[in-house]
Amino acid sequence: MTTVQMSPAPVGCTGIGEFARSAAEHRGYGERHGTLHPRVWAALEQSVLPRVALPAHCGGLEWQVPQILDAVHQVALADPAAGWVAAIHAPAGAFFSRLDADTARTLAGPGQVIAGSSMPAGTTVPDGDRVRLSGRWPLVTGAPAMTLAALAAPHTTDQGTVTRWWLVPRQEVQVEEDWDALGLRGSASHTVSCATSVPTGHSIVLTDPPSTDTPLFRYPLYGLMAGCIAAVARATAERALNAFATLAEGTRTRHTSGTLAQQAHVQAVFARASGRLSAAAALLDTATARAWTGALAGEVPPGDRALLRSACCQMAEAAEHACRDLFDAAGSAAVHRANGLESCWRDAVVISRHALVAARGRQLAGAFELTSTAAKDL
Repeated sequence: MTTVQMSPAPVGCTGIGEFARSAAEHRGYGERHGTLHPRVWAALEQSVLPRVALPAHCGGLEWQVPQILDAVHQVALADPAAGWVAAIHAPAGAFFSRLDADTARTLAGPGQVIAGSSMPAGTTVPDGDRVRLSGRWPLVTGAPAMTLAALAAPHTTDQGTVTRWWLVPRQEVQVEEDWDALGLRGSASHTVSCATSVPTGHSIVLTDPPSTDTPLFRYPLYGLMAGCIAAVARATAERALNAFATLAEGTRTRHTSGTLAQQAHVQAVFARASGRLSAAAALLDTATARAWTGALAGEVPPGDRALLRSACCQMAEAAEHACRDLFDAAGSAAVHRANGLESCWRDAVVISRHALVAARGRQLAGAFELTSTAAKDL
């Protein structure tokens, strides 16, 4: 990964490093309580992270995509659950590039943190220039910190039905604290519900072209979100490699001589996991660089979009396999929480299930490679 070159933080905002240090210090709290420590939530809200993909006309920073991905990776190295929160909140500012500029400025208040759910679980009923939005949306990561919820629901007009993301102020939604997953425990990916009225103009279609023509918003939005997920997967596998190396150096097994690190089959497993991760990282870095170069030039070609989504999926899969193989190779020593290996395995399993890097992402890439069909959400 390249070194993150931080943009100057505005007054009242802290950098990524401080957020990462807070996340590392309080990681155990998230594991125990299913939510980040209050100090970590506060560090997120005070950091530059929620503003890195926000349009400049809304007071955002419009960081370069590699810079955003490196920031998410840095946080995830400290704590994958906090990294997962960063992966959701960091790219969400780009949603405002799909809004009318005046509307975007109205919604983009100070200290804004956007969370949401891509599952079109709600319903809309037209009501003049507004809709009545109601429903329950699961897996809203970082719900405790959000100031604005982006909730997907179908909307029908004379032109047909399309899924729109409706931007709803935090005070108009209810949070059900029901996150109880295997991994990424601290991410507080709760269910939210609402029954409220929303202006039609306070909604977006993610596949629509942006109204703001700058490099960040020419970059595929789904590719940016998937890239942030892949950055967390990458950091989680790197944590697993480090944890395994430490564990193997000092662990002896009952029926063999020497430490785990001295056993041939363990050495082979470690090399395979490390090599698999390095290969996936090389593909991801190449695909990201190609897509960002296209965005700088004016357009990201469909082939580069397909390569990017494929690379994100490959990273999630490689990270899960690496963590699982290392967990198995460590034997009974892996089950103890203190060594950190078992949490990496749990986190990697959950990361790989996200729709952006699971079956749908692979199918979109494969569809283009086989038929040259470029879906809007590629």
